[in-house]
Amino acid sequence: MGNGRKYGVGSILAGIVFLIWFFASIGAMIYFSRHDMGALVVTLFGQFFLVMGTAAIISGIANKDFQPITLIFPLIGIACMVGGCIFQFGSETVIKHLENALPYLLLSVFLIVGVSLVLTTYVGSKRRHERCNYCISATCVDLKSQYHDGSRIYCPVYEVYFRGETIQISSNVFSNINRISVGETREIYLNPEKPTDFYEPKEEKAINIFKYVMGGLFTAAAVFALIMMIYVVK
Repeated sequence: MGNGRKYGVGSILAGIVFLIWFFASIGAMIYFSRHDMGALVVTLFGQFFLVMGTAAIISGIANKDFQPITLIFPLIGIACMVGGCIFQFGSETVIKHLENALPYLLLSVFLIVGVSLVLTTYVGSKRRHERCNYCISATCVDLKSQYHDGSRIYCPVYEVYFRGETIQISSNVFSNINRISVGETREIYLNPEKPTDFYEPKEEKAINIFKYVMGGLFTAAAVFALIMMIYVVK
């Protein structure tokens, strides 16, 4: 018996193209490594970061769960691709300049990711509060779960009575930051025009603090390292 899932022609073609690209890239990496072109191996390795990172960003935006930390993957991918090509085909002068600039470029990536994480968290929270302004009591009726990095993470399913009907809503955001039990009641704020768009204050606060801390650490570490390199390291 099948699982009932149907795949369109576009999905099948996309899968075939992906497999061809993936195995062709692996084959090219093996070829370059055996012919003393190690820099091009780095270039091909970078394209994996670029493609996977871009896919993660698109998926995050589509699911309204974009995480700025994912920006680091395509940025690293682009850096690997450009750097690999320069090291393979560039002149000694250009390569020397790249070697000198490389630490600053890498730290700049961390700085961009850190600042982006803080800003997008603040702006996203502010916009969410503007559109989700209807306070209502919600009861947790289920806990969806999935595994991530070897541990189980959860997403509560809330039941609310809104405009004459009982509906179940879920943010589809899985974490272990804010624990809740089935049967527990909490106040949530939902979008009166789209009740599936909502936030639960305790959960939002915990997640925002985590993002602010991560963004602050990325930013502080990058700034500190840049200051040390510019003013201290001779």
